[in-house]
Formats: sequence, structure tokens, C-alpha cells
Amino acid sequence: MRAETVIATHGNTDFDAFAAMLAARRLYPDGVACLAGSLNRNVREFYRLHADELELVDAARLELDAIRRLIVVETSHASRLGELEPVALDPAVEKIVFDHHAGDPPEWAGPEHAFVSDDGALTTTLVGILAEREIAVSPLEATAFALGIHEDTGSLTYPTSTQRDAEALAWCLRHGARQEALDEFLHSPLNADERELLGALLDELRPHELAGVEVLLAGVSWPKYVDGVSNLAHKVVDLTDTKALVLLVEMDGRVFCVTRSRTPELDAAAVAATLGGGGHTQAASAIFKGGLEEARRLLLDGLADAVREPLTAAQIMSSPARTVSPDENVARALVTCQRYGQSGILVVQDDRLVGVVGREDLDRAVAHGLSHAPVKGLMSTQAASCEEGAPIAELQRLLSAGSERVAVLRDDRVVGVVTRSDVLRALGQHAAPAERPGPMLIDELAQLERLQPVFEAVAAVSEPFEGVYLVGGTVRDILLGERSFDVDIAVEGDAIALAQALADVLGGRVRPHEKFGTAVVLYGRDERVDVVTARTEFYDAPAALPTVEHASIREDLFRRDFTINAMAVSLKGEDLGRLVDPFRGRRDLEAKTLRVLHNLSFIDDPTRIFRAIRYENRYGFRMDEHTLRLARGTIEMGLIGDLSSARLRDELVALLEEGEVEHSILRLAELGADHTIHPHLVADQETVEFLRRLTELRDRYGLAIPSWRLGLAALARRLPPDEVYDWLQRLKVRRRDAEAIAGAVTVGPRLVERLGEDAEPADVVALADPYAPDAPLFALALADLPPLHAYFERLRDVRLEVSGSDLAELGLAESPRVGEVLAELRRRKLNGELDGRDSELAAARELIAQ
Repeated sequence: MRAETVIATHGNTDFDAFAAMLAARRLYPDGVACLAGSLNRNVREFYRLHADELELVDAARLELDAIRRLIVVETSHASRLGELEPVALDPAVEKIVFDHHAGDPPEWAGPEHAFVSDDGALTTTLVGILAEREIAVSPLEATAFALGIHEDTGSLTYPTSTQRDAEALAWCLRHGARQEALDEFLHSPLNADERELLGALLDELRPHELAGVEVLLAGVSWPKYVDGVSNLAHKVVDLTDTKALVLLVEMDGRVFCVTRSRTPELDAAAVAATLGGGGHTQAASAIFKGGLEEARRLLLDGLADAVREPLTAAQIMSSPARTVSPDENVARALVTCQRYGQSGILVVQDDRLVGVVGREDLDRAVAHGLSHAPVKGLMSTQAASCEEGAPIAELQRLLSAGSERVAVLRDDRVVGVVTRSDVLRALGQHAAPAERPGPMLIDELAQLERLQPVFEAVAAVSEPFEGVYLVGGTVRDILLGERSFDVDIAVEGDAIALAQALADVLGGRVRPHEKFGTAVVLYGRDERVDVVTARTEFYDAPAALPTVEHASIREDLFRRDFTINAMAVSLKGEDLGRLVDPFRGRRDLEAKTLRVLHNLSFIDDPTRIFRAIRYENRYGFRMDEHTLRLARGTIEMGLIGDLSSARLRDELVALLEEGEVEHSILRLAELGADHTIHPHLVADQETVEFLRRLTELRDRYGLAIPSWRLGLAALARRLPPDEVYDWLQRLKVRRRDAEAIAGAVTVGPRLVERLGEDAEPADVVALADPYAPDAPLFALALADLPPLHAYFERLRDVRLEVSGSDLAELGLAESPRVGEVLAELRRRKLNGELDGRDSELAAARELIAQ
């Protein structure tokens, strides 16, 4: 079978790899999805049931020499592609890799063609792209996607599971994923052979102690091939409740290795890597081409390298610890707790721990009129403590025993404190707090005099809300010293409630949008403030508007395009002017650098590439090397394609309206984006010069042609006539503008051919008027023809001084003849044969008499 584009994954294909192939096929509809190796038993059963609908191809059937592009999902190792390994290593073949396993991008694909996400399942990443690009899927595909996400996230129970995984599962259900299929294929019962092998593995389990973690290892040599060793690993973990497991099964001349880890101290992927495999930190596998004893020896020798040193109290503690002395009064201790949001505080004397007091006890003491009593009368002397080197497991034990905080000691002196938040954050289960206090932009805000009433009003009503921020391009422009009159406010809370309160203070009115949690405050003379809820977005269905979910300001900023647009300024009274810059946008502004926030940014929204070019042109910025590689990679992967959408039209219009656009046009060609917009588009130095002539001529003759229309005509000047209008329709350009551009490109060159230097003025007008002003201007830019200069200087404004009513008075009845006479009169006037009303009337009498 011949196929130029092939989509493949690793052997021993699990549901995540299988589903990722199906999702990639939607992104690359000309691609053939193939199977290069065996399928896990549950995947195989699912595929056999739906083989006719899924239409996958065995890799052995492919003509490898015909492959020109290889899309690889769920692995970065060419050696795991079976028959397709030589194709992956062939430098003449374009390779594109989607993976979610941490590690360096594969050399055989190139970093610009490798897209690695941090989602719990790769299917989640690809589903997100499908949703963003509004690509429809079938219920069967949605079911396969859901199986992939469930399997690779442990039904969202693995620590690597993300919010995006949950959102992707919901998307699958909305697209028809069948719940009964999820239950059937995720929980397959063991057959007789699997039960027998499971019993043998349980008998062979042996404990190994590593860095305080017990690892269970079992190795057996089995006389016949049994599928589903990974499924058996789940069963062993359930039966033993072990934190770490390694299974080795020798069969069919190979050793199948499966690793599981439920502790941060052991990396399952690193364990599998000792035998040439890979995977996640919690689950991984390998196929070793050797004997069982050799595999066991290599694995035991390499276990030490897979162990992570456990986190200690010194690494996660907050230091210095906030403390009070035993003689401090209750009121001041309570104020300290309130100021820092603490549920209690350590009591220390001469740097030595003497007790701990809870905020609840302090509250009660104040209620009983004991504000001035010393803390030592309330404190508990049974305060939990540990040394700096105490592992995180010991800290968890102390906190789970009832302690709110653990004092960290060095030589019996308090050097820090550990709370539940510290432990959760260390385990990756707690979001880092917003940056505080951060740089302050009070002076910069004060310079925006027109906006001072808004800032004052926001500060006055912001107290009930967790956070209120100025966001978007306004912050960028403030830091650049640019004029900006947009006011975009994001609130961590109810945006509509804030907008109503703001309107009350400003004497305006509110236009709310309940579905999106947004509102517009209208006040004064056409002034407005846009208020939104800090949010993340996820698309419910193709062509649907995004579903909005509340989020922190950091999450809201993370969904934006570039770091320079991912900053916010607090507008809350006590926090006014604090810059929130979690992605170092200010540094990039100073360095004049454009940087995306994550590797999938351009894939999520390819129009961001055009926006980047526009910012480069406007501010003199440049994309950093990584961002540039991602932009090129997205274009080369075909993810932009011939986008026929209003979004692309708007980005092109904005790009071509940016004044001097020489850089923008040449950058389109440098990235290869011109040919992705349309194969015959031309964005070269000649285009730049031609557009400059068009613009100069337009300005000289005062023509009302927008710059973007001239730009599209210049870019499209080599499109075949039958393609121009079709392309503009796909871009959803308004009919009037599309006809003007198409007329310029198709009629302009013909005007040059038909108009010589001695063309009569009347002939010039007759040819130019039907397509004016775009086509004659285009022709004049192509060739410096005096008749066309004359047309714009005076001919196009020539009008007769007589009318149809004058002809009626001369005795000419209403008929087509009226139009013929007026046309002949204008022809003579254009050619200089008539010079006023009297001569026009005389000529009219002559024509009527004929």
C-alpha cells in the first residue's frame, strides 16, 4: 500500500497510544494510521470489534519507500516503531512527534518538530487541539479517546493527571463516548493463562529496600506468551498495596518488564530505561532482548540511579519561621496570624521552641476579654518538631497525627516551619501562591490621567473580591510607555457583581454576559470598561463558543498568547499597582523578545503566528529561537493549512494595517506562512516594493482604499484569476472588498495591455471606471502610464453639465437613446471636444437631429 503520510506509535500499543493515533488522523486527514507491533489485549479486543469503522493498516502492508512524512505519537524512541524504525531514521522523511513523556526531544525528528506536553495522557493534548480547531469526531472515536485518557491517568487518580485531562474526558462524553464501553474495556477479567501467571508472580515477589522505599520485584520465565502483563501489574499493586513494583516475565525469547511507582522517591520510567524502555514516573515498560537473569542483574544494578533522594524538611520549610515569644500578648499574636493567613503560630524563647498556639484559641481568648493576656497562658507545650534532614514521609506522619505545623530544628534552635501547604506543594498537589509583593507600578498608573476615575472606583469596590487586575495589552503598553485607552479588568470572583458595583460608582450602566461571566461597564461619553472573570476555556463542541471555568489570575494569564501579554496589575486598594508577572513578560519586553507560554501555543491557535509577526513589526521585537522553531514547526506540520476562517482574515487585515509592513511581508515568506495561506501567494521583496508603489499612488491621489486591501492585492497578484475570488470567499472577505481585490489582480494587468501612452481619454475612462479605483491603481503601479495618471488627476471627475431633463426639453423622448446621447456627449467632453454647457447643448441638438 502506498501512503505519503503515515501515523504510527509504539508496539505493545495501549489505549492512550491507540487513541492518540486516531486523534492525529483527524489533524492529518491525508494520513494513514498504522499498527507497527502488537496491541495490548483490551485494545486488541476493542479494535477487533470496530476494525471496519476504524480502518487501520498493518505496517507490513506499507511501501516504506513511498512515505514522505511520519507522524509519531506517544513515543520519542525510534526503536519502538518496529518496521517503521528505518523510516524514522531516514533524514529524507519529514518527522513530527507528539509525546507527553519527559525527556529531550528525539534527534531523529528535530526539536522544532517535537511537541511534548505535560498532560497525564497524550490523548488529552490532541483532544485539546481538536476542540480548539473545532474538528468533529465520531462517537466511536470519542469512546476511544476516553479509554486512552482513563487508562493513562488511572481514571484521573494518578498524580500526573491534570485539569486538562478532566476537561478532555468531559469533551469526549459530550461527543458521544459510551460509558458501558469504558467499563467493559478498562476492567477486563483475567483469563485462565493470566490467572496462572499472576499466581506465579505473587509467589516470586521479593522486597528490596531503596532510600527508605520498599520495592517489590518478581521475575519468572514462562513457557508460553501471555498478553497483558501491564494489567497483571495493576492487580499486584491492588493486592499488595505496594508503593513500588517491578515485574519481569521472560517469554517468546524476550523479557517483558513492567514498572509501577506510587512514591516520588522512585521513578518508574528510569527503572524501565535500564532495559531500554520508558514511560511515566508512575508507570513504564520495556522489552529486553535477552535472558531473565541478565535483565534482573541490569535492573538491580540500575535501581539506585532510578531513586530520587527524598525531600527533606530543610528543602520544603518556610524560613525564617514566624514566631511569637511566650510573653507576647494575645491580640498581637492574633494580628500576626491574620496578617499572614496562618491557623496558628510557634512560640519561641531565645530561638528555642517552647510551644505552639492555634488561631482558634487566640480568637476565643479575645472574645473572653483576654486580649492583653500573655500567649504562654494559652499555648500547648506539645509542639511537633523535627530535624532539618527529616524526610517528607516523617513530616506527613507528624501532620497526619494532628499537628498543624512542624517546627524545624538545627541544634535545638528553630530555623523554619513546615505546614500541610508546604508538604502538598512539595508533592505537586498545591498551586504556588501568586507572586508577592512584586514590582509596583503606582507612578505608571498615575500617568494615565483619563483612567484615574476608573482606578479609584475599582479600588473603592474591590474589597469583597479576592483579586482585581488590569490585564492584557494595557499592561504591556504601560510598561512600553505607549498610549493605551483600553481598560480590561480580570477579577478572581464574580465579574458581573464587580461590574455592577463599578457602574454604580461611575454613574454608568452594565451590559452583562452571564454565560461567559463577563460584563461591559458603559459610562461618561462613550467610555467603557471590560470586566471578565479570571478563567480558563474549553470548547464544548465544534463551532460552539467556549465554556468558561473560573481560575486564578495565573491560570488566566497562562491561556494568553505571549509572555508580554501575560502580565497583570493589581487594582485592589491595599495592593494597588502590584505587577503580577509569573512568566517574566517584563524581562522579555526589555529584551524585545516574543516568547510563547508553552510548546503547544501555536498548535492551539495557529493565528498567533501572524500576531507574532505583527508585534515584531510594530515594536521591533523578535521571536526567540524556541518560539521561532515552534512557529516553523507548526507551519511545516500543515496545521495552518489553507485556513479559511474569519480569524485568519482578521489577523491578516491587522498585519497589513500596521503602517510600514516590509518586515511583516518578508517574515511571512521566511517562515513559509505565505504558501500555507495560499500556494500561489507571493511575499517577497518585489511584493514589498509593489505595495509601496500602490500606497504612494493611493496617497498622492487621495483614494479611499484601506491599506489591508492593497496588501492582499499585492500578495495575491500572481494568483490565477479563477482562484482569487474563491480564496477571498474562503477568507470571508466582504463581497464588495473581495470584488475590488479580485478586480485589481485580474483586470489591472489587462488595463496595462490595452492602454498605450496615446490612448484617448474617453477610452481610458471607459476601461477604468467599472473597476475603479483598485484596478486602475493596480495597473498604474505595474506600469507608469500617463493616461492613468490623467485618469486619477482629472478624468475620473469629469461630469456633464447637461442632463436627461435637458434632452427632454430638446425634444428627445424617454428611451435608450437618452443614455446613448449622454454617453457620446461625455466621450466628446473627455476628449476635449466640448468645453461648457452651451457646447454640450449644441452637440446634443446635433445628435438628436441625427
